[in-house]
Amino acid sequence: MKKSKVLILHESESTKISLEELGLHLLQDYDFEFLNILDYLKSNFKIYDFIVFDSYNDYVFEYFKEKADRIIVSVNILKEERPSDYIKRGAGNFLLKPYSLKEIRLVLDQLKENLLIKEEAEENRLKFYTLLDNIPYMAWFKNKDSEYMIVNNEFKEHCGKDFETIRGKGDQFVWDGMIGENCRQYDLKVMTERKQLVFDEIIPGKKGYKQFNIYKVPVVDRKNNILGTMGIAKDITDLKNKDVKFDILLENMPFAVFTKNRNGDIIQNNSTFYKLTDVNRFSYISLKEEDFLGKEHKESIEIEDKDVIHNKSNISLVRTLKTKNGEKIVEVFKSPIIDISGEVIGIVCTMRDVTEMKSQEAKIKRMAYTDSLTGLANRRGLYNYVESQLVRKYSDVTIMFMDLDNFKSLNDSFGHQHGDKILIEFGEDLQTICRDGFVSRIGGDEFVIVWEGKLNKELATDMAEKILNLLSGKKRKFNKLSASIGIVTGNTGEETIDNFLTKGDLALYKAKDQGKNQYVFYNRDLDKKRCLNEEIEQDLRNALDKDELELHYQPQYTCSKELVGLEALLRWNNDKYRKVPIVDIINIMEKSTLIDEIGKFIIKSAFSFAKKINENREKKVIVSVNISAVQIMKHNFVRTIKKIITETEVNPSYVGIEITETVLLQNIGENILKIKELKDIGIKISLDDFGTGYSSFSYLVKIPLSNIKIDKSFIWGMKDSEEYRTLVKLCIDTAHALNLKVVAEGVETVEDLVLLKYMKADFIQGYLFSKPLPKHIIEATVLQ
Repeated sequence: MKKSKVLILHESESTKISLEELGLHLLQDYDFEFLNILDYLKSNFKIYDFIVFDSYNDYVFEYFKEKADRIIVSVNILKEERPSDYIKRGAGNFLLKPYSLKEIRLVLDQLKENLLIKEEAEENRLKFYTLLDNIPYMAWFKNKDSEYMIVNNEFKEHCGKDFETIRGKGDQFVWDGMIGENCRQYDLKVMTERKQLVFDEIIPGKKGYKQFNIYKVPVVDRKNNILGTMGIAKDITDLKNKDVKFDILLENMPFAVFTKNRNGDIIQNNSTFYKLTDVNRFSYISLKEEDFLGKEHKESIEIEDKDVIHNKSNISLVRTLKTKNGEKIVEVFKSPIIDISGEVIGIVCTMRDVTEMKSQEAKIKRMAYTDSLTGLANRRGLYNYVESQLVRKYSDVTIMFMDLDNFKSLNDSFGHQHGDKILIEFGEDLQTICRDGFVSRIGGDEFVIVWEGKLNKELATDMAEKILNLLSGKKRKFNKLSASIGIVTGNTGEETIDNFLTKGDLALYKAKDQGKNQYVFYNRDLDKKRCLNEEIEQDLRNALDKDELELHYQPQYTCSKELVGLEALLRWNNDKYRKVPIVDIINIMEKSTLIDEIGKFIIKSAFSFAKKINENREKKVIVSVNISAVQIMKHNFVRTIKKIITETEVNPSYVGIEITETVLLQNIGENILKIKELKDIGIKISLDDFGTGYSSFSYLVKIPLSNIKIDKSFIWGMKDSEEYRTLVKLCIDTAHALNLKVVAEGVETVEDLVLLKYMKADFIQGYLFSKPLPKHIIEATVLQ
């Protein structure tokens, strides 16, 4: 425990000696220090708790006046000194001489206790005023005459007067005559009845007209005597304004709003409520929700309200409201009204007329699930049917997927309006043929039919053949059309609609690969092929990084075996896919984005090789690359070729590109312009696989070609068929008539060579002279 420090000012050392002999050290709660009174200026009196004057001096006393309440003076009773004389001068207490140790302790302890009480009272006073000045409300204390004795800062700010002006004044003066008598009556009531009073009052002041919620209580002393009143005024102006704003907002809501108490009584609503419900506001003393919704809803309303109140949660529902103008569909939204204690004191409800919106939604839903052209279900409608009607029943299903072969060509030839008519009529005929099935058009010329239950193979086959016969019948609109059909069976509890669609697509594309105009049943082998294709695609993505891709080159010669060109052919050095034909791998590339990256690799490698082998060669060798439809359809195809020519620094006259009729089937006009732009800079253009398309001759006069390549199937057929020999001769003569060179592919026998030489074919390519070879062998042998 900290000791109190005491300074004793004395005239002579005898005082110090006598006090020490008295045993001051026995007073363990105090530390005593002695100083001659003449040396008073040497003391830092502020560090002492008490100062004892053993010799009194008015001048010195004034120096210590700052601690007047802690000064103790010594009074010599032998000289008949009076203590009151010293107390009047400001001393806190006195000691009688001669000193007594007990008296010294008594005086010091008493003075210490008084000071503690005084300090505690001052601290409490400061706390009170701090609290009063920091509460966000006006607060005050009045005496019994309603005169202000204490006010806080908030009070002073609103009335615009300082405390010195306010002190001792009444309400008439403080509030400039704006209020007064009522306040005095409230004060008298509080003091007379000795109980609190709460009321609202508008008090104008420096902050404008403000409405306050005022709380007044009586103030009594320890003997229960009335001293005055204490008041607190909370500014509720904003709250009152909010109430007004809420009423305005409620009234201007574009939908019906009403509030209910916990008993279900409607206690507030807006005028839109009356318009919507046709309720006569004067017909009910106590209005409940079931009064306008119908008594049959009473039980459900009670359940809803209990749910809102118990769970303190929102609910929304749709109801039918009967009015004099007919039934209306209303959307009801209920929310709990929660007070500051967290208790639900009621429910606020909104009702919106959604009759028109629901009608539109139903129309939109029909549109969303229906194909606008044919009136059949669309893809979304197909999904909705399967998921809502079949999945929950774990139904067995038979699903037929089909698209119309060559439909795009028909559209391009006769126009979209003609194509639309065909789709409409075909959809109608499908519904007639497949009346037990769910018929949908999921896009373009794609149709899907679903039968609940597994059709046996014979019945499914019969149905597919009816559809194919429909297209191959006598209807002129369906002329030149056929369909490819994929058929899948399964159970909706075991597979998703997406799984069915995937399997159906596999079967459908298998039908196309087999020549179109036929149907194929899905089997697991198709899935295995799909998985293999996906695996090939994934490994192809890493093939360039692993340096697994390279080009082989198949030489092209004159009939007298003079080298004129090399055709670049892709090879994939991966034992895993050694047995997979390269044409299948290229097809996979074309169906993915890989054709872009790998296609650029092929072109750049071939062009670089062309530059290298022709640098010191007198008779130039043309290195050609095959270009797919996917590549040439890219808008930046020509720019890409030109960029690679720049990067490799190859002379454009050393390179060529080979295209097929497939390339030309789409956007023929645009593609011909691209080919012409490349030929104009010197690139050789070859039409590959000539003779395999149904209208190949028509392209010869349209495309800026350098030569044509007769497909190997025609060359191989010459041995046994006069017709093939005639066709090959016709192709060569036609090309020459148009100043085009002819390359014969697939030449494997001397007999073929002799015949082609007789027919005046220009160039020969085939195993008779050379198979495709790696570039290092080409450089070491062929080019020598």
